[in-house]
Amino acid sequence: MRSIIICSKLVLSLCILMPLSGCWDIKDINHRAFPIAMGITKEGEKFKVLLQIPISSEGVQKQEIVKGTGLTILKAVEDIRTNMESSVDLLHIRIIIFDRKLVEEGGMVEPINTFMRIREISSKTVIAICDDNIDAFFLTLKKNLEKGINLYEFFEKYAGWTPQISLTRLWHVYRSLNSYTQNVAIPMVRSGENTPVTYAGSAVMNKGKIVSKMDPKETLLFNAFHGNSMKGRVEVMEHATIMIVGNTDFHKGELRNHIPYMFSTIRLDVVIQERRGKVSNAIIKKELEKVMANRFDEMLKRFQKQETDVFGLGQYYRNKIPYEELKDWRKKYYPNLEMKLNIHTTIQNEGNIKTIIDK
Repeated sequence: MRSIIICSKLVLSLCILMPLSGCWDIKDINHRAFPIAMGITKEGEKFKVLLQIPISSEGVQKQEIVKGTGLTILKAVEDIRTNMESSVDLLHIRIIIFDRKLVEEGGMVEPINTFMRIREISSKTVIAICDDNIDAFFLTLKKNLEKGINLYEFFEKYAGWTPQISLTRLWHVYRSLNSYTQNVAIPMVRSGENTPVTYAGSAVMNKGKIVSKMDPKETLLFNAFHGNSMKGRVEVMEHATIMIVGNTDFHKGELRNHIPYMFSTIRLDVVIQERRGKVSNAIIKKELEKVMANRFDEMLKRFQKQETDVFGLGQYYRNKIPYEELKDWRKKYYPNLEMKLNIHTTIQNEGNIKTIIDK
């Protein structure tokens, strides 16, 4: 009797173990490829995908650029996987670069939706647009990575990022494609002459297409409006050159008789780096505030005509406008929006330099 019980337990244990898969599908790390950058363009009816894959060999950092084509993005990636001796893991991709021609033809929507659906690529991945031949651009990347230069560091806040560069991630673009009240700005880059990468401003997007463009100075205000730091930005004016060392912002939206009103305040902490002639701090402050306010006003008027809410002003009215009317925000409400922007400047300690005392 005892032996029967023992045999029954043994059979039961074996039955429990049978469904377990074990580690039969685990692949050695030496046989896995980890791309850090992806380029997407189109050749005829087919997508073309380029992957930048670092390779460490005897302490020397090298890389290879692999390419694949297919009727879809996933088919192009599968083409690469088929022809490689290593397994390709997309989870380590830091930046995705779209060819400008592809974006202008409205070809961004399908890839973005695909990436969010398959979840093989992080939603925090940086998105950029290549304002150049994408094959030549990736060739430049290859040469510079071998020198220890990584494209992602251009957008890293603790490395090469500056306040004039827009920083847009995959989830930002996906949100804008499905939002009635917010558009997105994507950084544009090209191969540089004296540097590996040249920043060409920001492309303003609407439903996956480029509808406008912001230069670096306009992108600075775009970043400031969204609460990003302007620290380190140098502004050259008629009477002085200043550096912004800090900024804060406050925004409040009101709806009166179906007309939206926006009250915004941006506070700037600056340091005077160069003063031209005997001008007071008050004149410099007034000049800076006027320059910034005029620049913002010109941007807003342009975007209102294009029905493109890149500042996301509609977000402040989502609880003030009936949900069924939000889809009319860009056409009905946004063009009539009245903006009151106040810019306040504080000039910080100038060290041992003696200046005119403001009266």
